[in-house]
Amino acid sequence: PIPDAPLADGVFPIAHWNHGAYGNSDSYASQTHAIASAGFICPAPSISDNTNIGSVYGGEWSKDVSEVITRTLALNDSGTPFSGHIDTGAGVGVSGHSMGGMTVHGLLTAWPDDRIVAAVPVACVDMGTPADSVDAGVLFIHGDQDPTCQYSLARQAYDELSAPKAFLTHVGADHAAYLNPGFRTFENTQNTLVDWFRWRLYDDTAARDRLAADATADGTRWDAVLT
Repeated sequence: PIPDAPLADGVFPIAHWNHGAYGNSDSYASQTHAIASAGFICPAPSISDNTNIGSVYGGEWSKDVSEVITRTLALNDSGTPFSGHIDTGAGVGVSGHSMGGMTVHGLLTAWPDDRIVAAVPVACVDMGTPADSVDAGVLFIHGDQDPTCQYSLARQAYDELSAPKAFLTHVGADHAAYLNPGFRTFENTQNTLVDWFRWRLYDDTAARDRLAADATADGTRWDAVLT
């Protein structure tokens, strides 16, 4: 990445990323760079209390993400280099891993943000009952041998949601290996993450139609209800 690089020509939707415990935005450079390279403005703040899971269960992280979304959208009319480059009408995407994934699910349930139309909680647990005010397509990504965030709780969260929804399982994988370059199903993580945002925020039906193929490999399982 190039600090303070000029913005590309065009207008781009927002697709947020949230780190997990003990992490920061740089810890997930593979994901944030992939999102930005696919045509999105990707806010990825580093949260100061990154070891305090109570702040996640109390809603502070979800509320912080809503504030980040508000401030990022406001940059479109701010006289900054982002002015005129943010698609404020497309809705917003949110994603994150572990405590960040829980934060994402919180935005669909206990602390809803109705601006969200695309969500990708990675290695999350169930944070509550889906809110009627949020109409988002949700892609879950999880390893079925996760010792930190119980896989069955993410499946429970998936089952509670209406379509469109999907679940990419990394069979035999732990809490985070599939987010790391070089892991056997890393590309499946990256491609489905980007496909989901492209479909939901750009109405890119080709990306939607790629999802099953991009998710499928020796070591993954794909479940989806897209309509």
